[in-house]
Amino acid sequence: MKKVFYMACIFVVLTGCSIKTPEIHGVVLDAETKQPVEGAWVTATLGIKTRTIGGDSHSYLSVDPPHTRTDKNGKFVIPSRSFKKPSFPMGFGTTVETFGAGANTADDKGGSLDLKEVLRKKRADITIYIEPEDRTESDYFSHLQALYNYCLTGRFAVEVPPVKGGCDDWELDYVIAKHERYLERYRGILEERGYSSAMDQLADLYERKGNFKMAIETFQKSMDLMKQHGFLRFEVWQKNKAEIERKINVLKQKLKDQK
Repeated sequence: MKKVFYMACIFVVLTGCSIKTPEIHGVVLDAETKQPVEGAWVTATLGIKTRTIGGDSHSYLSVDPPHTRTDKNGKFVIPSRSFKKPSFPMGFGTTVETFGAGANTADDKGGSLDLKEVLRKKRADITIYIEPEDRTESDYFSHLQALYNYCLTGRFAVEVPPVKGGCDDWELDYVIAKHERYLERYRGILEERGYSSAMDQLADLYERKGNFKMAIETFQKSMDLMKQHGFLRFEVWQKNKAEIERKINVLKQKLKDQK
């Protein structure tokens, strides 16, 4: 038993007990104007692979601290972090597959940078150039889902532990703006389709913001769209309508109490 323990200790020493990321000092610039971008949402992720008895295990970890965004000069800082590697016998070696940072703005610009080459450095000075993003409607909606879930749960799916309280006020405004742009940009598609959960999500976000009037109006638009397309003939949509009506009644009471 002691022999196995000593072998495990040697294995951990040889492979390293943790993965340490560099302190990142960055600036976000507009790719066209080369001017600094204020208010860009910055994220950094580390993708690792661990060999286990059951096969390779992949993990994606959030490196940036909660609520990281650029200042008026387009600058940001992400402190160095250490991530503990699974030790023997849980893992037989851990390797870094990806390490990168990205920046996005509410007006649909974004950019990213591969940082794997600077992983072993103590400090990395980087520049991220952002430009208009070319998203399909489905890609944009998936992006909205991630933002919405983050506001509710504090997770983009990589935060461990989750960000306490979910999105802050700045991020909430950002996510609302993204939903509004999506609904405006793809209005024709959504009206033809007859329904978009993004509209209900936006109403929920307005409520979180305390804008009960806009939340009520948005829920009402969602019901009107369902009615126009004859969806309310079906039981499942009737249940959806009933739930929206319940939420509207709650919001009306909140609006009354607010005055």
